[in-house]
Amino acid sequence: MVKSVKPKRRIYSIPYNGTNPAWFLQETEKRNKNIDHVYCELPYKEMLSHVRFAFDGTNEENVDSVKANQNRAGYVYNCLEFLRISYGRVRRICPVNAMYYKFGNFNELQDFVINIAQLVKQYRIDGLIISDYRVASLLHAVLPELEIHTSCNGYQWNLRQMEIWREKCGVTVFNPPREILRIPSKLKEMHKAGYKLKCLINEGCLMGCPNTFIHNLSISLQCYAGIHSCCQNGLADIFRGNWILPRWQKHYDEFVDIYKIAGRNSNGDYPFKTLDAYLTENDSMPLTDLMFSGTIGFTTHVLPAEILQMITLDKVPDKLLTCECKDCARCNLCTKILSDIVPKKYWEAFNFKIRVTKE
Repeated sequence: MVKSVKPKRRIYSIPYNGTNPAWFLQETEKRNKNIDHVYCELPYKEMLSHVRFAFDGTNEENVDSVKANQNRAGYVYNCLEFLRISYGRVRRICPVNAMYYKFGNFNELQDFVINIAQLVKQYRIDGLIISDYRVASLLHAVLPELEIHTSCNGYQWNLRQMEIWREKCGVTVFNPPREILRIPSKLKEMHKAGYKLKCLINEGCLMGCPNTFIHNLSISLQCYAGIHSCCQNGLADIFRGNWILPRWQKHYDEFVDIYKIAGRNSNGDYPFKTLDAYLTENDSMPLTDLMFSGTIGFTTHVLPAEILQMITLDKVPDKLLTCECKDCARCNLCTKILSDIVPKKYWEAFNFKIRVTKE
């Protein structure tokens, strides 16, 4: 018998997105019974996540510009204020999960960890989300009482990995990679072994995308990720994301303890609009209003707003819940549905093209 949870009893992790701190805290407290924690950028001399690139502009045109640096500073300042006013009112877990650390030697790594430990104490942080095993193990040695969660970018795919992270880093909550949502049997195995799971539900790129690791590497090396192909393998890719629709959550309640909502660089009310959609299992929202991914990002650049509004959650076929897109040519279901919504003149934009030039 599959365990099912009523939608309004599910527990979530939501992002602080740099908007007005007092307003954000007020909206959070309205929904406190459904929130395990808010995850918020840790104020540091440089931002520790991909959010730091959000202000650089298309093709990194604003890198180190006065405006970009002011926006970054304003974002971090608001994070600091949110952490200050929210202490004791909501749990705050800060990501330290950038995949890029400039450590010239082990002493620099140790100094970094000590600085982070001091910030945890200074801002009275409830826990950290970490993707780097070196950082996690050292922080656990310095602050053994600190609650540590893994990031989905830590890529724990098997029980042995999780055993090491729990033993050496004191990890209490694991966030498996986005792709594993299409392999529920793995999640069930992890949960059965006693691991508490947090799963990202509104962000996940193309199912089976060959650029998944390259995209993350481009972020870690501070390269412009736009050079990679995200959603250009056909019109059906609009639907083929590694995310979980609100109506699909009942299939995950048995082994997911916390549902994580992405959006640290989203618009002001996005975290709450998204949380409310999941709590009410709203099936009428446009897909592009709810989900984050390279796939969705590409779609919003290609299709006009009036078409995007027609691609609602109820149009996504339930077959995708367990489908690995192995029989697409024969099935063709996603393409059939989207072909009736998206005018033909836009179809070719969703096909990957290689341009070769001769000098």
